[in-house]
Amino acid sequence: MRAWSSALALVSVASWLVAANAFAAPSRPHDAPVVTDPRADVPARPTGYLELQEAGLTFAYHPSAHERVRAAIPAVLRARKNMSELLGHEVLGAVEIRVAAVPEEVRSLGPLEDVPGYAPALAFSKQRLVVTSLGSHRSLEPTDLGVALPHALAHVALDEALDHKPAPLWLHEGFAAHVAGEASAIRAQSLLLATLQRRLHGIAALEGGLPADAPETSLAYAQAADLARFLTDKPRRAAFVSTLERARSGEPFEQALAAAHEAPIAQIELAWREDLARRYGFLPVFLAGIGVWALSVLVLFVQRVLERRRAAATPAPRKEPRPLAIEPAPLPRPRPAPAPLLIERIDSIDAERERVDIGKTFPPEAEVPKVEHDGDWHTLH
Repeated sequence: MRAWSSALALVSVASWLVAANAFAAPSRPHDAPVVTDPRADVPARPTGYLELQEAGLTFAYHPSAHERVRAAIPAVLRARKNMSELLGHEVLGAVEIRVAAVPEEVRSLGPLEDVPGYAPALAFSKQRLVVTSLGSHRSLEPTDLGVALPHALAHVALDEALDHKPAPLWLHEGFAAHVAGEASAIRAQSLLLATLQRRLHGIAALEGGLPADAPETSLAYAQAADLARFLTDKPRRAAFVSTLERARSGEPFEQALAAAHEAPIAQIELAWREDLARRYGFLPVFLAGIGVWALSVLVLFVQRVLERRRAAATPAPRKEPRPLAIEPAPLPRPRPAPAPLLIERIDSIDAERERVDIGKTFPPEAEVPKVEHDGDWHTLH
């Protein structure tokens, strides 16, 4: 039993040391290096670069980036306004943003020549400078300035709110990802699977789980962004601002976080996990309900289709032909005797009348005595 107790004590001490190391010695984000060399000055802008002033922000860019810079300005201004609300005061009052045409020019725009090529944009907080390019070393797709610039500016804003005091890496990366809204679909998928499989990282493990190159695809990156979302939500925003003020005054961040929430780190983590489970735990149930409804509709549709096919394949009942009714031909009607022609009747009537009239007008002819003389007959007068 003593051996088991000693082993548990060693494990507890080791876990505490890991957590303490994660908070006490935070590392800087790979895309927000701290320039401590006083000889590292900000170089002058290349010849031919254009300049655009917008609400205190200075955009200096290659002429080929003009349209894309103009299109990204609204997203940058919205992100700055959102960061000011989350951090409790106005930030990013004067920052210069330089946009190169190709990634190789980025090294000549900032105070460091040895910069990570996979970073879409670099933030130099003390110099209040952000450097990016239209292209990217890690992708054939062009750089989305509406996402890359807010991410880099979030590092500058957080350093400004902390007065450049140290903060955990998960806070820097999580706050930047949350503000920029980058890879939100990938992060939601990672959190959903991790919630279902119950393999979420603790806060102390997030520091070591953030890779230097392209961390947005990792589970630790997704959790860091969601933890920043949880801490900056309206119900806990005042405590988050109080945490920053305490850390700004020199208090270690983990102590400032616990004091602002009036709860130990473990209790804050438990509340975050419960919120995470509520946000992503209901999704499988919701999707299952939609799946059952869709399956029911599909079954009903298939039944209708099969019924129609069966109806089309079944021959219609054969009807016996009805005998044709043969009607006797109608007897010919006797033709009426033709009426005598009117002309003939008129002629006969006229002849009869003429004969009657003649008989009435002229008396019958009297016989005249005749004598024979020398063989000839002569009428006597």
